[in-house]
Amino acid sequence: MDSEHYQHPLDKSQTDLLYRFAEIFRCRDRLNKKITIRYSDKMYIISCNEEQFLAYRINEDCGLHPGIPGWPVCIVSRDHLFDESGISDPMSTKLSIHDWLNIITNDDLELI
Repeated sequence: MDSEHYQHPLDKSQTDLLYRFAEIFRCRDRLNKKITIRYSDKMYIISCNEEQFLAYRINEDCGLHPGIPGWPVCIVSRDHLFDESGISDPMSTKLSIHDWLNIITNDDLELI
């Protein structure tokens, strides 16, 4: 397993997490929409539908090859949980699934 990515074991709470993300997006009329945000000086595209929540980090380094626009940092679906929080680095600043849930719940982000 890649030490910078953590794939959570599948369990019953997974459906609850997806439901919570979907409800927040639905209440804010953002369900089924791609939204560009800034959080902690980084740009992301976030989206959610009934099947999946996705947070995608936008690469803002103009010096990189154009084929490298960004990467997924959090995915929550009915059969898969993924984040890049890094279980081996307790000092990591990468966000966990629960961090994303809190950021979105509290609207602690800047819409772009």
